[in-house]
Amino acid sequence: MDRDTMTDADAAKAPVAESAGPKTLSVVVTNFNYERYLPTSIESLLSQSVPVQVIVVDDCSTDNSRAVIAGYGDRIEPVFQPVNGGHGAGFNAGFARATGELVMFLDADDFLLPGSAQMIIDNYDPAAAAYFYRMRYTDESGDLAGFYPPLGVPFSSGDITPLLCARGRFNGTITSGLVFARKALEQVMPMDAEKFRQGGDGYLSTVAPLYGLVRTFDTPLSAYRIHGAQHSSPGADNLARRARWRASHDLARYEALRAHAAKRGLTVAADLGDNDALHIKERIISLLFEPASHPVEGDTVPDLLKRKRRISLAQRSGLYRYLRAGWWTLLLALPDGARRKLFLYEISPNTRPAWFTKAVRALKRGR
Repeated sequence: MDRDTMTDADAAKAPVAESAGPKTLSVVVTNFNYERYLPTSIESLLSQSVPVQVIVVDDCSTDNSRAVIAGYGDRIEPVFQPVNGGHGAGFNAGFARATGELVMFLDADDFLLPGSAQMIIDNYDPAAAAYFYRMRYTDESGDLAGFYPPLGVPFSSGDITPLLCARGRFNGTITSGLVFARKALEQVMPMDAEKFRQGGDGYLSTVAPLYGLVRTFDTPLSAYRIHGAQHSSPGADNLARRARWRASHDLARYEALRAHAAKRGLTVAADLGDNDALHIKERIISLLFEPASHPVEGDTVPDLLKRKRRISLAQRSGLYRYLRAGWWTLLLALPDGARRKLFLYEISPNTRPAWFTKAVRALKRGR
């Protein structure tokens, strides 16, 4: 395509002239009260086979984190936030110090796997805005286990703008599995730190792909640590709060998506959240289990269940779509108490009786 005939959207996806020589990587470690994990995170960066600019942002920790950070001297670049601003503010502060052509944000309880910095640089693509990598799960002791996302779940890749503009969601990953092109981040940073006090990665992975392609890799990049102190801990007593936060976070992402799409001359679906199956599910959880704190005015459980049924019929395939649609129809017909009990089986596997687990496995085998 001749550059004179390109639209703004085409130009945003096109490669630009790049400087010769090796590419550089900056990693921003964001920390709040993760003193016990912080040394592992920092050491994983300093021990890479290629140089990495290591920026550690501490968000007013009340443990011994700042002393840990100071102990590394000039091997890292510390950023001590003056007030606790959350995830988005930490991303903003770290990016302001980053000089690399590639930028990664690493949660302080996670760590980079050996050889990952070289892999990131080797996978550089001048047309890419973002890179999605698998991660390995790890526990408190650092032992590696399975993959996140699971290997059977394909990433969305290439130009994902149409998917974003239609549904507001795609198959991606989270903070420590993401790498961004500096030139894309310059278009979208700083983010609104208050709206993204948590989930700064959700903002970046929603808007950065409007400025370039997405490249995806199954080779794991980092270790994603699971422990009880995480903001998104999946405990049964946290389901409603987590769902409420996720639904509100989605609404903030949609708002940011619309703003950046307008800059690119792109059209976003008016009913964005209504076509997002995961978003609707979070709103159902919030409204079923803690209705007094539900963040979306005007929602009703029957209406949301009908939307889930419609999405199942429209976005799934084969016999399974009818089985899922039948599930939402059953929930619609039940009284509130029975509906909550059955829906809890759906969202919290450890509450399921044996018969329900067997039925779900049989249905999945028959898809």
